[in-house]
Amino acid sequence: MKKIINTPESFVYDMCHGLAKAHPEVEFVEKFKIVKKKEINSDKVSLISGGGSGHEPAHAGFVGKGMLDCAVCGDVFASPSQIQVYNAIKEVATDKGVLLIIKNYSGDVMNFNSAADLAKEEDGIKVDAVYVNDDIAVKDSLYTVGRRGVAGTVFVHKCAGAAAEMGKSLSEVKAAANKAIENVRSFGFAFSSCTPPAKGTPIFDIADDEMEFGVGIHGEPGRKTEKIQSADVLAERIVADLIEDLGVKKGEEVALLINGFGATPLMELYLFNNSVTNELEKAGIRIHKTLVGNYMTSIDMAGASVTIMRVDAELKSLIDYPVSTPALTWGGAMSEQSAAAVDAMNAIAKALNITPGAIAPKEASKKAVAKEEVADNTTYEVIGEAKIGETINTAAFVKIIDKMADIIIENEVPFCDADQMGDGDFGMSIAKGFKQLKKDWASRKKGDVGEFLKSCSEIIMEFCGGASGPIWGSAFRYAGKSVEGKKEVSLADLAVLFQAANTGVYETGKKSFGKGAVVGDKTLVDALKPCADALEAAAKTGDILVVGLDKGAKAAVAGAEATKTVVATLGRAGTVGEKSIGYPDAGAFGLGVIFTGLSEYIKNFK
Repeated sequence: MKKIINTPESFVYDMCHGLAKAHPEVEFVEKFKIVKKKEINSDKVSLISGGGSGHEPAHAGFVGKGMLDCAVCGDVFASPSQIQVYNAIKEVATDKGVLLIIKNYSGDVMNFNSAADLAKEEDGIKVDAVYVNDDIAVKDSLYTVGRRGVAGTVFVHKCAGAAAEMGKSLSEVKAAANKAIENVRSFGFAFSSCTPPAKGTPIFDIADDEMEFGVGIHGEPGRKTEKIQSADVLAERIVADLIEDLGVKKGEEVALLINGFGATPLMELYLFNNSVTNELEKAGIRIHKTLVGNYMTSIDMAGASVTIMRVDAELKSLIDYPVSTPALTWGGAMSEQSAAAVDAMNAIAKALNITPGAIAPKEASKKAVAKEEVADNTTYEVIGEAKIGETINTAAFVKIIDKMADIIIENEVPFCDADQMGDGDFGMSIAKGFKQLKKDWASRKKGDVGEFLKSCSEIIMEFCGGASGPIWGSAFRYAGKSVEGKKEVSLADLAVLFQAANTGVYETGKKSFGKGAVVGDKTLVDALKPCADALEAAAKTGDILVVGLDKGAKAAVAGAEATKTVVATLGRAGTVGEKSIGYPDAGAFGLGVIFTGLSEYIKNFK
């Protein structure tokens, strides 16, 4: 891997600091990885978007006058946590309310919705949300019936941002955003995969003469692998599909976005724009405005996407409205206050003989991410010796979870490699949470097994990336509630604990999307539920603890192996359909490795 980088852990932090230093009208709140306008206009609705990093300039590059007030930055390709989003809402909330613009991915939907609920309940903030689903390359995307949100999100940001800047109410801004969503469609293709910093290698391999047709923005494969075709042929196919899906008629107008995925030269994007424009003209469709460039990227993927948005007088006025952000500017300058602030900083820089724009916030970029201190500095020590016989006491259970964290951290890269049909970030997403758990070990409550698991869930929910935070966090929380008050757990108790964890995963999906994962959906449940069932059966037949745990681990591995034969319908791998056959689900595979390691650890526990 050849990248301009310090460490994978500091990658997003360093990037956000650099953005803020280049654009002093915005600031980076490092604690919650938030890029926001320095001056929040209290007379307008505030707009928040965000998601996994790696799509730059989206989303932080669109923070400014006429677009977003705040962008919440997750790790590469991983949703920000609900705690990050909640604090973003509190940072920019006004009396007119906050609108969340959410791309239709499971992690984003779960974390943004949970944050909105928290802001409403705890702070009385008016929060509403819209969901962008412009990608016609897939029918279903992640735990929901619908499509992925991709480059069309840029047009949604622009239209909603203009409506908010005009002083419209929260319901009116939401209506403008939804009108843009209803009228926008996108389709992408790629000539290469991309290389997430934590993984260090491309997510998938592709021959020099091949392309992926129908890719998303997370480096995942497309719906088809085909031979590379000319720009004119690609334009003809894609434009025809977009027109048909959107139902655009001859004589209507559209806004056009030719979006690069990060590694495609601008020369090629303009060339492709020529082909796409020719096809639209052949169809009798007029172009109101064209954008060409990198707006919603996939790190260093070679390829492009085409987005069209049908526009009427209202949408044209919103598209044309003045905007001033790091990545998009037209029709007007930044606010007078921001301009004055920049002038003042440049004057100071000149007086100090410093290059203008080089003055940065006092807070320096970190080479590594330090853990946050516990607010009350409370520590919770386990009293007593760790013992495992036919029961596991609390002290021993704490050691088992510590070993679980070690297994996850040791397998961070292999777990990313297993995520070939997804976006390659699974190992990084869960390892991040368990690294933080080990750092915050002393602050976890350890009075009993249930209390300890629930205390662990707080860290997991906040620090595990993407959908892993809500899913794994809920599994730990439900498991903890099932054995609350127990200072020792038997094999039967462990069966109850694992069944509860599975219920937590199911309910988390159901709450956000109306559908929870079950065995056969090609998710981590394919390993978790068989393990829980095997533990339950072993307890009923009177197996000793280590035998029952061995049966549970083997059932998890078998369940993970069985996912190779299943077409993914949920999770990010669900976007590639039958191409997922032959590959295990990354989450199920990970659980098989984890449970096998823990079974061996307990068998040899001293």
